[in-house]
Amino acid sequence: MELRKFFLMHIQIYCVLVTLIFAVSMVFGMIYAPEENIKYYQLAGPFIMAALCVLPSFITYFKSEPTLKQYIIRHIIQLTVIEAIVLLMVQPPDDMEQTFFRLFLGSIVLVVYMLIKLAVWLQKYLQSRQLADQLRKFQSAVIQNEE
Repeated sequence: MELRKFFLMHIQIYCVLVTLIFAVSMVFGMIYAPEENIKYYQLAGPFIMAALCVLPSFITYFKSEPTLKQYIIRHIIQLTVIEAIVLLMVQPPDDMEQTFFRLFLGSIVLVVYMLIKLAVWLQKYLQSRQLADQLRKFQSAVIQNEE
């Protein structure tokens, strides 16, 4: 994959991550701290966290097709670094047990990671189907012109 395409894909992932982090923060805040008020500077948190979580994805860049083992190892490292970033950045509310909070937050990060991977796969799948349809139309047009 070209570096330019890889970079553009990760800008899309960044935008999806910001949205998902805002949504998770909203739901978590409504459930566990509904009486809290947030400050305007706190709205920068999802943007910063999404940027920090997109940075480890650059270790998954390959100029040529990776082997399955390389692909799996790099994505495990990526997920581990993302989990570490999030767990170090987010502090549990005062009235919540730290172990439960860390497990809960870690599972949320895993779910968001899987949703992002699913969205990227779906986008690539739809692009490949569109390309295959265009190729079939082109082939049928060529066959008709030959007859």
